[in-house]
Amino acid sequence: MITMRELSKKTLTLATVLLGITGAFSNAVTATDLGTVEASHSKATLISEYSSAAAGETIWVGLELTPREGWHSYWKNYGDSGAAPIFEWVLPEGVTAGDALYPTPHRMPIGPLMNYGYEAPSTLLVPLTFDSGYTANALPIELIVEWLVCEIECVPQEGTWSGSLPVGDLSYDEGARSFFTDARDQLPEMAIWTADLTVYPAQSRLKVYAGADEIGTVKEAYFYPEGEGITEYAAAQQWASSPDGFFVDMVRTEGGLEANSGKGILVITSEDDQDRAYEIDAELKVEALPAAGSSNATPPQVNADFPLWQAGLFALLGGLVLNLMPCVFPVLSLKAFSFIAANSKTAGERKQEGWAYTAGIWVSFMIIVSALLIIKSSGTAIGWGFQLQEPAFVGALVLIMVLVALSLSGMFNIQVGVEGAGQQLASQDGNKGAFFQGVLATLVATPCTAPLMAPAIGFALTQSAPVVFLIFSLLAFGLALPFLALSYSPALARLMPRPGPWMEKLKEALAFPMYLTAAWLLYVFTLQAGATATLALLVAIIIAIFGVWLWQAFSGRVGKAIAVIIMISAASAIIIQPFGGSPVSNPVETASDITPYTEEALAELLADDETVFAYFSAEWCITCKVNEQVALFTDETQALFAQKGIRVMKGDWTNRNAEIAEILARYGRAGVPLYLLFPKGQSEAIVLPEILTPGIVADAIANI
Repeated sequence: MITMRELSKKTLTLATVLLGITGAFSNAVTATDLGTVEASHSKATLISEYSSAAAGETIWVGLELTPREGWHSYWKNYGDSGAAPIFEWVLPEGVTAGDALYPTPHRMPIGPLMNYGYEAPSTLLVPLTFDSGYTANALPIELIVEWLVCEIECVPQEGTWSGSLPVGDLSYDEGARSFFTDARDQLPEMAIWTADLTVYPAQSRLKVYAGADEIGTVKEAYFYPEGEGITEYAAAQQWASSPDGFFVDMVRTEGGLEANSGKGILVITSEDDQDRAYEIDAELKVEALPAAGSSNATPPQVNADFPLWQAGLFALLGGLVLNLMPCVFPVLSLKAFSFIAANSKTAGERKQEGWAYTAGIWVSFMIIVSALLIIKSSGTAIGWGFQLQEPAFVGALVLIMVLVALSLSGMFNIQVGVEGAGQQLASQDGNKGAFFQGVLATLVATPCTAPLMAPAIGFALTQSAPVVFLIFSLLAFGLALPFLALSYSPALARLMPRPGPWMEKLKEALAFPMYLTAAWLLYVFTLQAGATATLALLVAIIIAIFGVWLWQAFSGRVGKAIAVIIMISAASAIIIQPFGGSPVSNPVETASDITPYTEEALAELLADDETVFAYFSAEWCITCKVNEQVALFTDETQALFAQKGIRVMKGDWTNRNAEIAEILARYGRAGVPLYLLFPKGQSEAIVLPEILTPGIVADAIANI
């Protein structure tokens, strides 16, 4: 079968014969200027850098191609359409012509196509090497060059040169200095870095191993592949930094031309919009399937053209929707209670508490994001919700939830903004309580990934630090927005019931969602750290509660000092204990009809032409658990999987797992849940929404 590119080349050859547009003439000279050809739509000049050559040496000649204004010529890999220049040398024995060196090309979009070439004059440098035994006193040169110039239509051009250069002592021509200096300035630099070019069925990744001090601040990186079969030229390329360099990711046509070279030109654009071009000779690797657990796994280009404003809007709306996720409900009930209690406050105090609540969320988000960026910079594969993969953090969160619940139950008083309801609260106390509620809302919200939130976070974590903080600030503001808006609403305040003794019972009832949250977190902790660590955690919690009781039972300094020591000791025991026990297996993930996710297992199933449904979850992700019960583990969905012969895989991200982190990043996600449906015979998945219903799953299966 003739490919479109082969047909294009055959058409150009035929066009050359039919058009007969050569514009060529012979110019026999002995000077540095070997002649200029005035073709129909361009001109070409051949110049030697030396006025005299010598045996055993290499001299350079330059061919300058100048298209007519508005027209362009082409690089050695011309992209989707065009033709590279063709050199035909006739040289005496003992003299060889090397490959031409091309200046850095430009991208030239033509409708849906992308071509590589030059709109301005371009100089191609060719080395001529003399054997040491060359004895003639002159070098006869005969050269025929064919090249193509295009505007909307394309016109083949041809030029012929014949002449000679003296041979004796090597003599540099000062008159050619500026010509060759300018030509070499347009060449890419030789890269000092090593690089890999890994080619998958539908995508390619160039990985460059370089330190941040070597490449500076990168705004954009683009790779011009010298060989074919590397990329769809018109598709956007996406770059991302990594601890040991950076990636450039490219889309390629599955089943298209075979990749044949790792060479190319890498153009790096710095923050000040300065371009630097490097010649790359990467090691070419051809893989059957993207390796989700390796550093060369390639993310699809879903975020390549993701504008910042859209990511910011998604973050804001995602934070807003996050208020409806089940993991946030316990804290929202506390906040709702505080609004009832707010009837005894002034409008100004309500607004202050609204902003204090917002500040608590924002500060918590910034701390978590800062820690995430620091850990990622060390090369560790982590994502959103990473702190809940640490048993020490989960144990500390269990302690906080238990103390808040006991306070609501009336055992002791922790000011969280709801105690003392029905009486005037000091503004300072109310603001402190609102801030703490914001912190608590963030801590329990991080296991969740709301719709629109996932792509925004996935985009942010591939950007510079200022963009990361901007996106997460908008996410934090979205989470805080409903209650911040309500704090400014006098009409809502008038609708709230009047405070009274009944509120004490409501406050006590609100303790039970907190107890349930603590129980869920204790379950997660047990899965992560094992039964022995859970026993140690429970003992530490009881000791901490005893310390709180001592604080309230004794008013003297000695008693309070002892209480503080006990509470600090208990908290320290939770945070610094080694958690060396064996994690507990989840019965769901060990079920015989569910295959634990690994890169190798997925590759084997796809190689066997299986349809695969892979879902990525964590025990601390409540959204994941709700989806599993509502949509995945229903009789209807399980029967559909069995009827269609769909193999189910589960990736458990309860504890840190580099393979799962990589596949999340590959599909533009920074956290769970992620649901992927791999149709039979395809290595790229259909991505399902973060919130599932049985109908969504059934429709996705019906459409493959």
